[in-house]
Amino acid sequence: MEDGTYPSKIVETLEKATQPMDIEKIRVKAGIGNWNTALKHCLELKIAGKIQGQKTSKSWIFWSKKGQRRKAGSHG
Repeated sequence: MEDGTYPSKIVETLEKATQPMDIEKIRVKAGIGNWNTALKHCLELKIAGKIQGQKTSKSWIFWSKKGQRRKAGSHG
């Protein structure tokens, strides 16, 4: 798979997710073979403002900006 498709696959994966995801879950769902490659793209997307993320004591978690807006507006 070409490197340029990974960012769009990551964004798509996170938009479909119902909760924040760690790198390993993102890697598997987006079809990325290497954990470090998945982290690199997630961090680049975060810096670009396309997704949100937070460093935890263990690693990183990421979530979709769109998903958070949608969740914040829905009450059941």
